[in-house]
Amino acid sequence: MITLAEGAQYHAGDPALALALGQLLSDLGRHEAARQVLAAGLRARPDHLELRGLYAAELAAALETGAALSQLRSLLVLLPGQPLIHANIGVLLQTGGRPAEALYHYRRAVALDPANPVARVNLATLLLTLGHYEEGFAEYEHRLALPGVRHPPAGLPRWQGGPVPPRLLVTSEQGFGDILQFARFLPLLTGRAREVWLECPVEMKRLFTDLPGLAGVLGPGDEIPKIDAAAPLLSLPHLLKSGADLLADSIPYIRVPAEGPALPPDRRPRIGLAWSGRKATEGELFIRKSLERRNCPIEDLAPLWELDDFRWFGLQLDAAMPDRIEDLSPLMGDFADSAVLVSQLDLMISIDSAPAHLAGALGVPLWVMLGPGQADYRWGGIGGGSPWYPKARLFRAGTGGWPALATKLAAMLKEEPFA
Repeated sequence: MITLAEGAQYHAGDPALALALGQLLSDLGRHEAARQVLAAGLRARPDHLELRGLYAAELAAALETGAALSQLRSLLVLLPGQPLIHANIGVLLQTGGRPAEALYHYRRAVALDPANPVARVNLATLLLTLGHYEEGFAEYEHRLALPGVRHPPAGLPRWQGGPVPPRLLVTSEQGFGDILQFARFLPLLTGRAREVWLECPVEMKRLFTDLPGLAGVLGPGDEIPKIDAAAPLLSLPHLLKSGADLLADSIPYIRVPAEGPALPPDRRPRIGLAWSGRKATEGELFIRKSLERRNCPIEDLAPLWELDDFRWFGLQLDAAMPDRIEDLSPLMGDFADSAVLVSQLDLMISIDSAPAHLAGALGVPLWVMLGPGQADYRWGGIGGGSPWYPKARLFRAGTGGWPALATKLAAMLKEEPFA
C-alpha cells in the first residue's frame, strides 16, 4: 500500500489530484506531506495558481518565510494587481521584521481593493505597531466587516463619534486579553456622558464593577437599560481620537478588589507563570499556526521553575503542573479573583494571553514571552518594551526555541530580579 503523498508523486502531472491531496493532508495536520505533494505538483505545472497559493500558505505556516515570499512573488507575476497577494506578502514581511516593505504591500492591497477588510485590518495592525495611532485606529474599524466579529445588539443606534451620547452602552468583543487591553479607554468617557454601561463576559463583570465612571456592568443575557447609543469597546480609541499619549498614562487603570484570595507569605519573591492560551480552531492556516506557536510547553520552562530562590505560581486553568508550581486555578473563580492574586505577585511571566494583559493593566512587573515569528501590534514596542504597558519587558524565542528563552530568563532572574 502506498501513502497519499507517494500516490501524488506518481500522478504529479494531474494538478487537480495534487491540489486535492495537498488540501486533505493539510486539513489532517500532515503539513510536511502536504508540502511534498504540492511541490511535486508545481514541478509538473508551475503555472497552476491554486497549487502555488496553497504551497505558499503551507510554507508560511511553517515559518519558511523566504520560500513563501518567493512563491507569492511568483504569483504576483502570474496575477498582477491581486490585492490578496499583496496583503499576504505584507503579512510575511511584517512577521519577518521588515515593516517598511510590508507597509508598501498593505497600502498597495488597499489601493487595489479599498473594500477588502482583511487588507485594511492588516494595514491597521502595522500602523499601530509603528505608532501611527490615529490612522491605525481609523483603519482598525474595518475589523467590523470581518466575519465572526461581534457587534452591538441589533436595533441599537451606533455612536459614530463626536459628542458622546448621554447614555452609552459599550460592548465587548474578541478575547479576554483584548477586553483588558482596551478597558483603559472607558474612564475617558467620564464626564462626557451621563451614564456609561459596559457589557462584558460574565467572568469579568465583578472586575469592572469598580472601574471609574461606569453606571453599571452587564453580562450576557442581562436586561439592557434605556440607552441612547452603543459602541464596540475596541472602537473607543478611534471615536475618542486617542493617541500614544493616552496609552500608558493611565496605568494602573483596573482597581484591585478589596476582598479576594491571598497568596501564602514567603520571604522569596513570588512569580506567576502562564504558558498556554486558547486553542485555535478557526481561520486561515497561518493564523492558526501563529496562535499555536504562542503557547509554550510547561516542560520547556523548567530552567525557570526549578530555581529554588523564587516561589512559583501557575495562573493556568485546566492544566497539569509540576510539583514546584503551585496551582492557583482553584482560587480563580473569575477575573476579580485573578486580579487580587496577580496584584500580590512580584513578577508575572506570561505568553501573550489574558494574564499578561491583567498584570500590565494592574501595573505589576511583567515579562512577556513571544513565540517564534509572533508579530502583534500589542507587543511591537521598540527596545523590548510595550507602549501599552510601561512595566512590561518583551522576550522573543529565537532559533533555540522556548528552552533557550527560559534559560536566558532564568539567568536574568539570578542577576537582576524584576529589573
